[in-house]
Amino acid sequence: MTLGYLFTWLMVFMRSLGVILQLPVLVGRPIPVTARVGICVCLATLLSGVVPVANVPTSMLNLIGATAGEVILGLVMGFVGRLAFAAVEMAGRTIATEIGLSASPGMGVPEPATEPIAALLSAFAVILYFMFGGHQLLLSSLARSFQLTHAGSPAFDSPAAESLIRATGHVIELGLRIAAPFIAMNFLVTLAFSALGRAVPKMSVFILSASVRVIAGLGLLSGAGALIARYLFSEFSQVPTRVLQLLPTH
Repeated sequence: MTLGYLFTWLMVFMRSLGVILQLPVLVGRPIPVTARVGICVCLATLLSGVVPVANVPTSMLNLIGATAGEVILGLVMGFVGRLAFAAVEMAGRTIATEIGLSASPGMGVPEPATEPIAALLSAFAVILYFMFGGHQLLLSSLARSFQLTHAGSPAFDSPAAESLIRATGHVIELGLRIAAPFIAMNFLVTLAFSALGRAVPKMSVFILSASVRVIAGLGLLSGAGALIARYLFSEFSQVPTRVLQLLPTH
């Protein structure tokens, strides 16, 4: 076992660590640290023998820079691979508001006790992620990244910042596309009861519309699984392309 192999193993481990840290939350709980480290050790052991051997730095400063660069590169790759889940969480919170089951807004992982709709959709997205092989696509892009930028020499492509901004902006688009049927349903229910309230002034429009909105929204949600799965299948299949766009191609 040479020094070059050990350094290559360390750099592969660091890049894998950045990707694994961005894995989606399972069953409302993050993956234990020991499990994440174990996955990274397995990935580093499997990949370090097939990736190009890294050049061992000649100074401690270069070693620290290469290590930090690998972690940052892995975090960015994992962040791009996890954006679809952020879109689903945004859609879940929007849907809850539209059907009258408003939850406290938040930026973290939805909790079933406070955000049941968002938590339900997030769990559904995780199931589809493994069903569609999204984890395999992300790991394949990780392995391919060592051909584009060698271990110990992390680098980004010149338009990487633009690609990252475009991918982040796509989160809002995807979230609104998933929630669009519920936004339209809320508009139609509000419009119908507004006209009904003018025709029958004594009717308690607010109470009736709230009940109808919840029933119609839950009924629409029960049949929206195929639509969400279609969107997520497209998103998961495009993850390798979006991840590798961040890396230099020459």
